[in-house]
Amino acid sequence: MYLVWHRADLRLADHPALLEALRSGPVVGLVVLDPNNLAAVSPRRRAWFLENVRALREAYRERGGALWVRQGLPWEEVPQAARALGAKAVYALKGYTPYGRHRDQRVREALPIPLHLLSAPHLVPPDLPRAYRVYTPFSRNFQGVDPPLPAPEALPPGPEEGEIPRENPGIPLPEPGEGAAQKRLKAFLEGKLPRYPLERDRLDGEGGSRLSPYFTLGVLSPRQAAWEALRRGGEGARKWVSELLWRDFSYHLLYHFPWMRERALDARYEALPWQEDEELFLAWYLGKTGVPLVDAAMRELHATGFLANRARMAVAQFAVKYLLLPWQKAEARFKDLLLDGDTPQNLQGWQWAGGLGVDAAPYFRVFNLVEQGRRHDPEGSWLRRWAPEYPSYEPQDPVVDLPQARRRYLELAQRLTQG
Repeated sequence: MYLVWHRADLRLADHPALLEALRSGPVVGLVVLDPNNLAAVSPRRRAWFLENVRALREAYRERGGALWVRQGLPWEEVPQAARALGAKAVYALKGYTPYGRHRDQRVREALPIPLHLLSAPHLVPPDLPRAYRVYTPFSRNFQGVDPPLPAPEALPPGPEEGEIPRENPGIPLPEPGEGAAQKRLKAFLEGKLPRYPLERDRLDGEGGSRLSPYFTLGVLSPRQAAWEALRRGGEGARKWVSELLWRDFSYHLLYHFPWMRERALDARYEALPWQEDEELFLAWYLGKTGVPLVDAAMRELHATGFLANRARMAVAQFAVKYLLLPWQKAEARFKDLLLDGDTPQNLQGWQWAGGLGVDAAPYFRVFNLVEQGRRHDPEGSWLRRWAPEYPSYEPQDPVVDLPQARRRYLELAQRLTQG
């Protein structure tokens, strides 16, 4: 018997570790409900994870197999499961985050049997020997996409153990599971991919795929998504795949610069006069700033767990460049609201939007939040849905004077960058 340990890869298709284990003999799947990952996250994110674990168990059952679910520290639970099953080895996909690498090392040390970590199907491996700080040179490592691996048609029978708890997310969740992700991918590719370059910046998110919650938990393989898109071809496919590469760039950054969880990638910006103002922070967090784009975005995020990429950039930039809120606190609270609250991507997004070292452009990229709203929600339908008290994207009694706040930031950033 061999154990296949699922982490952020809650799927059966395009799973190198599962197929490699099956070549060795019968397998049992394993998910460990790790308190280091689950205890500190929001109920919505915890519920989304658990529902996708439930869907993975059903996928195992449908093919005749079994998935074990255990609660506890992985370096205790994985060896215990291996002993209980008499497993000869454990197979898993490699983890690239600081905690993932720490966890895997501790499990390896605790296991009396081999732990085989196979490369996850990224488009560009995050652990490149050279560390890149800028996306464009990193993206040149992309050499095309190998065909995704098929899911096994059948799995060997085995015992099943462990209950999957339920959690009230407080918001409606998307349909969980690999089948739902595949259907959403197909609908996007057939209906929206050709217009993606033109509509991807829509504030209502309807120009994008809305697949990010599935990518975060590995319910859908990015390699499969990229393969399917590139098979169709066209500018839409090329642009969307370039956005998937940003996901790998996020992992690459955190792999090589793990300290970026606490510090700006460009250390000079740590000297900005951050405002420890709880009232100002809550106005931003709750969508009560008087800036229509920001307020609509934060209210949508609270209500749904989703936010389009253009809106994410706008609210992050407003928090960092206009309000000078402590970026680490804002980034963490923002991530907890997201169903796709992926640490590498959220950090990269905030450090890009906040001008903290990821954006290759100089510090002076500061969004005009009125023009952003008009351009990317020209009919105002998204604004009317989430902030109907605003007749337009013009601020109404904002918490800061936007032109003055913009000038303040630019003057501060110029002094920091020019010494």
